[in-house]
Amino acid sequence: MKNQWHVIVILILVLVVAIFAVVNVNEVPLSLLFTTVHWPLVLVILLSLVAGALITFLVSMGTMLAQKKQQKMEMDVATKKIDALRDENAALKRRVNNVSNEGAQKNRKLEKL
Repeated sequence: MKNQWHVIVILILVLVVAIFAVVNVNEVPLSLLFTTVHWPLVLVILLSLVAGALITFLVSMGTMLAQKKQQKMEMDVATKKIDALRDENAALKRRVNNVSNEGAQKNRKLEKL
């Protein structure tokens, strides 16, 4: 349902931009570093919109990749901790078994006496 609202909002924004662009069809001067060109305002608006969307996409991708990298590092640390705890658990189990075996041997010796 949340994704549907995003699609609806995006469609409304696209419609507003399209109407705004169609209403503004006059040519406007556009200064580009060393030259000036005359383009329809609709083209300037649409190019600005596309450039803004592209910049937003690139920034969000960079952020997302950084988050994934950090999650992977955290996962590696957690995996190492889990492995260490498993090793410690196995050592403790062996120790308990050794103590139990020693206790059983002592009980047998006591029974023999």
